Amino acid sequence: MRKVRDGLYRPSRISKGFMSLKNELTKDVINTFLNTDEFAEDIIYAPKGETAKSIRAIVNRKRLDPSMEDSGRVLAGQAEIFIANDAVAGVSLVSKGQDKVSIPEVIGATAIDWVIIDIIDHDEGMFHLLIQK
Repeated sequence: MRKVRDGLYRPSRISKGFMSLKNELTKDVINTFLNTDEFAEDIIYAPKGETAKSIRAIVNRKRLDPSMEDSGRVLAGQAEIFIANDAVAGVSLVSKGQDKVSIPEVIGATAIDWVIIDIIDHDEGMFHLLIQK
């Protein structure tokens, strides 16, 4: 940072070797949130037509509550996952209705196949996905 005037600072130019906020977010997702010693677990992600690979994910297995117009119902057979938006540590493209993941229905059980049915949210670091058995 360099001082411009009256105590105001302007960021210096980012030169090669410095990490951008985008890169830092991805790094934090991979090393902190998707750390298997903390929150994450290993899953198998199978993009349609490509080779399946092992990646880390945060898996929310609790029963999902539907939106207001469907109150009183419970969405069974669905779960949410959070995975890295990164071609190496996660995926950089998600195909709804085509990509699959293998995850145990309960922790410690045998993994079963789930289909990715929706991209709930995504940003530079992470995908938040809805999956269904």
